[in-house]
Amino acid sequence: MPNFKQQSSARQTQPLRRRVLGPVLQKRSLLLSAPDAARLIRDAVSVGGELWVRGSGWSMHPTIRHADPVLLAPLGAGGAVRRGEIVLVPLGPRLMLHRVVDLQGDVVVTRGDARQRNDAPVSKRAVVARALAVRSNRTITPLVFTRRFGFASLVRFLLREAYRRVRLARATVKRSRHDNLTSIG
Repeated sequence: MPNFKQQSSARQTQPLRRRVLGPVLQKRSLLLSAPDAARLIRDAVSVGGELWVRGSGWSMHPTIRHADPVLLAPLGAGGAVRRGEIVLVPLGPRLMLHRVVDLQGDVVVTRGDARQRNDAPVSKRAVVARALAVRSNRTITPLVFTRRFGFASLVRFLLREAYRRVRLARATVKRSRHDNLTSIG
């Protein structure tokens, strides 16, 4: 009669083998010109894909900090762009992730959150993609109202949006006070 205890303990001491489902891809970075990057991103999002990109600069601080990865996605149905959302647009020789501050027919006006002035207007057709989320360290914060990244991320979005709106209201009041003082004096 076989000794079942010995067989089962022998089976437990064998190392577990992981099943590999395909090749493991290394993370790669590309340094592209703005037109090439726009073409790559446009191609990816035109088929419904999403893409994490890392930008540079401080124009969207504190919403997006320098070198934070941002998840880009296709525009909504029919290429709809909404006021308040962050979009990727070509501005001069570069691509910029800036917030939509005004829509005038077929024209989109953007501005960085840390900027005082609007950017040059661009056509709606020139908008490359919309920003869905930003990752800082290991924390993902949505840039649009969504539960996709979990409840905690949704709360972060709501708090960040409230903070942004308070800052905007304070800046508007401060600007109007300044304009009133300069018109009187």
